[in-house]
Amino acid sequence: MGFIKQITIHGFKSYNKQTGIENFSPKSNIIVGRNGSGKSNFFAAVRFVLGDDYSNLSREQRQALLHEGSGSAVMSAFVEVCFDNSDERFPTGKPELYLRRTIGVKKDEYSIDRKNSTKQEVVQLLESAGLSRENPYFIVPQGRITEITSMSDSKRLQLLKDISGSKMYEDKRKESVKIIADTDNKRAKIDGLVSSIEGRLDELRGEKEELEAYHNKDRERRGLRYAIERQRETQLEQQIAEIDERRDSGEQDNNERMEDFIAKEQEMEIISKDIGELDIEHARLAEEREQLETDRTAAARTRAQFDLQVTQLSEGQSAASKTQKRREAELRDVQQKVKAREDELAELDPEFDSKAQEENEVAAQLRDAESQRKRLEDKQGRSAVYSNKRQRDDALRAEVDSISQAMMTQKAVLMDTNEGMASLDGDIKRLQSIAADLQSRVDGQDGNTKTIEAQLEMARDARVELENKKKELYREDNSLKSQFDVASRQFDKTYTDASPDFMTRRGLETLRRLESQKAISGIHGIVGDLFDVGDKYLVAAERCLGNKMFHVVVDDDRVASRAIALLNKEKGGRLTFIPMERLEGRQRPQYPKANDVLPLIEKIQYDQQYEAVMLSIFGNCILVPSLQTGGIYARTHELMAMTIDGDSSDKKGRMTGGYTDTSKSKLKAFKLSNAARAEKDTLESRRREGERKIQTLEQQITGAYDEVLKLERQRNQARGGFNPTADELRRVKIELEKKEDSLKDKRRTVEQLSSTINELGGQQSDLEAELASDFKKALSDREERELHDLATTVKNLRREVSKLTAERADLETQKSAIELELRENLRPSLEQLVAQVGPTGRDAGESGRLRDARRAFERYDKSVQDLDAQMTEIDTQLEQANNERRKLQASLDEKKRTNTELSKAIEKQLKRMDRGLKEKQTAQENLKEVQQAIRELGTLPDDVWQKFANQNIDKLSARLEKVNGSLKKYSGINKKAFEQFENFTKSRRMLVERRDELNASRNSIENLIDALDARKDEAIQRTFKQVSKAFSEIFVQLVPAGIGHLVIQRKSDREAYGEDDSEEEEEQPAARSGRRGQGSVENYAGVGIKVSFNSKHDEQQKISQLSGGQKSLCALALVFAIQQCDPAPFYLFDEIDANLDAAYRTAVAKMLEKLAGKGGGGPKRGTKRTRDGEEHGEDEEDVENGGGQFIITTFRPELVHVADKCYGVNYSNKTSTIDAVAKKDALEFVEGNINAK
Repeated sequence: MGFIKQITIHGFKSYNKQTGIENFSPKSNIIVGRNGSGKSNFFAAVRFVLGDDYSNLSREQRQALLHEGSGSAVMSAFVEVCFDNSDERFPTGKPELYLRRTIGVKKDEYSIDRKNSTKQEVVQLLESAGLSRENPYFIVPQGRITEITSMSDSKRLQLLKDISGSKMYEDKRKESVKIIADTDNKRAKIDGLVSSIEGRLDELRGEKEELEAYHNKDRERRGLRYAIERQRETQLEQQIAEIDERRDSGEQDNNERMEDFIAKEQEMEIISKDIGELDIEHARLAEEREQLETDRTAAARTRAQFDLQVTQLSEGQSAASKTQKRREAELRDVQQKVKAREDELAELDPEFDSKAQEENEVAAQLRDAESQRKRLEDKQGRSAVYSNKRQRDDALRAEVDSISQAMMTQKAVLMDTNEGMASLDGDIKRLQSIAADLQSRVDGQDGNTKTIEAQLEMARDARVELENKKKELYREDNSLKSQFDVASRQFDKTYTDASPDFMTRRGLETLRRLESQKAISGIHGIVGDLFDVGDKYLVAAERCLGNKMFHVVVDDDRVASRAIALLNKEKGGRLTFIPMERLEGRQRPQYPKANDVLPLIEKIQYDQQYEAVMLSIFGNCILVPSLQTGGIYARTHELMAMTIDGDSSDKKGRMTGGYTDTSKSKLKAFKLSNAARAEKDTLESRRREGERKIQTLEQQITGAYDEVLKLERQRNQARGGFNPTADELRRVKIELEKKEDSLKDKRRTVEQLSSTINELGGQQSDLEAELASDFKKALSDREERELHDLATTVKNLRREVSKLTAERADLETQKSAIELELRENLRPSLEQLVAQVGPTGRDAGESGRLRDARRAFERYDKSVQDLDAQMTEIDTQLEQANNERRKLQASLDEKKRTNTELSKAIEKQLKRMDRGLKEKQTAQENLKEVQQAIRELGTLPDDVWQKFANQNIDKLSARLEKVNGSLKKYSGINKKAFEQFENFTKSRRMLVERRDELNASRNSIENLIDALDARKDEAIQRTFKQVSKAFSEIFVQLVPAGIGHLVIQRKSDREAYGEDDSEEEEEQPAARSGRRGQGSVENYAGVGIKVSFNSKHDEQQKISQLSGGQKSLCALALVFAIQQCDPAPFYLFDEIDANLDAAYRTAVAKMLEKLAGKGGGGPKRGTKRTRDGEEHGEDEEDVENGGGQFIITTFRPELVHVADKCYGVNYSNKTSTIDAVAKKDALEFVEGNINAK
């Protein structure tokens, strides 16, 4: 139906954020609201979208349309109208159409269904739906009704013309008139040119005869020149052919020399490589010989040292024998002294122990007597000091406590001393066991010395053998290092020749690193590593391979994507990947079944799992004997045919070839690089293995040195009397004696502590007894006697103790002197003499050193002999290397000399070829000049020049000179007379033809103007007839008791009555005029309205005689009539009932209810009004259209009563909103508004 379903307004005038209005009814919709609330802005928004009255807005005008509320400034606004398109009135193919217009300070844009569109596209779309710009009355804003009521008859006529489409006819007529004027101007210019040309043609006819004579002479001149130039052309072509022949021959010779030169260069490269390897080997041998020389010098020096040592040790053997006898005598003397002293000590020990025990017993008796006497004396003193028992008891208790504390301290010390004695006793037993064991070992020292010497000899032999192995490994490592240096240089050279561009090389390095870090798997390697090919087919394989040598083969797309992601993350270069998964199932193409065709894939060696990859690269390549044969196979089987030299022909017939320098082959360099890399890696691995062996040997040698040193120390200690076992035995015995002395001291301490504790216990008992007794001022008689007796006893005991102490001290002095002499003198001397005289003595040491020196001399003598043999062998190898190098150098010099001669010959031939090329260029330039001269002479008949063809050039030149002299008299002739005559004749003919065309075109345009005038008149008359009929019918419906008509005013009638363009004249309808002049549209002066509101028969009034309400009703009837003649799918009326009284408003409401009940009218899609004003598919007499959707604003209840939906406009905070309201609420609003007024 094309009606409006919904309108969305945002930021337009008083509407700020109106998200959308509830769907409109396809029939009648009434909008109510207070003045200033925004009803008119709502209609302005719809007119804004449809382009009515809002075209070509300036910046200020766009700014004025933006909402200016209390919030932040609005930068853009839009209005969007959603149309129902269920009947496909709009040719979009969708059930709905969204039309939006957006404006900002710097933009004004349209969109259709959310897609940007131009204004012209929007206009065409609206016209296709029946919304014509020539009839804007489907929108009636405020004031439009008043404008129609006050409209003059002439303006009303112009309105009908606009509705009928006459403006388009008039535009076309103006264009046609303009074209006629341009045609007349062009025709006048052509007439002037034709006249001028005819005058010039008359002049040229007189010059033609003189020109004819000139042409005869000129023809002869041209014939002579043509014959001369043809002979010169033949001579130059022969000269160029001879030069080309010499050049081809020289080029062939140079190619042969170049091939010989390249072959010798390759041979020289191989010889240079061999010389380099020999130099490296010579340097290695010289270095090895130098090392051997150094080793031999050191070995010879050491051999001489050991030779001298053997001599010196042999001379010292006799003196050692005499020393041995002297030491044996000293040993026997010391042994006798030791035995005598030990016997004396054995006699003194029992006597000393008895005397010490007796001394201790008497000393104990003395201590007991002194203690008893002291207690009695203390008691006697207390009796004199204290005056009563309590004082005494307090003092006694304090003393008892002090004695108890002292007893506890002494007991603790006694306990610690006993524990120390137990520890010492354990240490003594342990040391006694160790001493016994060490003594047993010392006694077996002779057997140990021989064992040590045997072990020492084996250790030395093992050390020498390890050192020899180490030297051999060092020589092997030097050889490997030299070979590794050669392989590294070869790899660097070939890798540089074969390396790809920087980004690819960086990508490969990054990929190898990621693989080693286990960051990615599924990589098989680059294409170049996955196949091999023989040297014979190397050039062809490289030509077929192209730039794919460094493409990386992977399992599938996932691995390739992962690799690319890692390369991007690492910024590690760029690579091309070949997923094997994509190539699965690839089959070999159909190769030609011929004996001279060989598929290149059959000469490629690869792992079977890479069959598909190799087919994708080499599968389409075949080897052929020549390009002529290969071109046929390439086109018939769509393959790449190539020779083994790399010349190729593809399926499109393109041929590529020429000389290929195999020395610069990237594939060859790549294969050599791989071989060099493999050799370098193998040598590197062998070097690392050798270094590991050397490190292991060095550790073993260090261990062997340590073992030799250890055994030498043991042997030397055994030989020199400083055996660690004997030292240890002496140390243990000394420590044992110290422990035994300490144990004796602790035992004496225990006896003293026990005596002291007993004495303190007696004192404590006596004090406690005294505490239990009565207090007396003096001792008892018994105590007095006991005190007296104790004094005598103490005196006697002291005398006896002094005597015993002196006797014990004398014995102790004798005993200590004997022990000191044994410990510090006799026993150490005995042990030293035993060590010197026995099997570990000095003589045995001298004998062992002599044996060691002899063995070392023999070992180093053999080493010197071995080194001499090795140096002799190396000297032989050096001589062979020098001889081989001299031969290679001589061969290299010879080849260099030959290549120098070849280079000179090639250069000389190139210079000759360059001279020939210059001669050819000169000849070619002369030939071009000759050919240009022949072309300038033009095509001549054979009879003109053939008669001169066989004559000599000199004769022809002489005759040409005579002819040129004859032509000089024609120097003033117009040589272009014929040409000018033909040109002017042709120009005159063309101008005449053009004038005839302009005349025909002018006649056609005049006919078109007549047709346009007639069609315009028909369209205006038809439109007036339809509008007039519709006006009469609608007026009767609005005013049943009245009648109304539209009348045409004519200029002829007005001139006859002498009246002006007023509305006072009554004219008959145009339908009743039968005269051609009066019926012509050009004679129309205006359209008047005559109505009667009270009777169908009374005299009708003109519109100027009506009241305001009647005028408005007439204007509405005219609007409705226009809409029925040119219907639209919807109508917008803004307060059209403002000037009507209640009865007329009711009539208008009924009319609108009837029209809205039709559910939308207007021409359907396919019956649109054409540019000539007609509606195809529509009955001209049918005016019962005009129904459709109505959206109306009003302040009166009559229209509200017939509305299908009602809407209310509110205004708050400078912002308008519109919402659907109930009809009851709308009626209350308008009635309240009427009452308020």
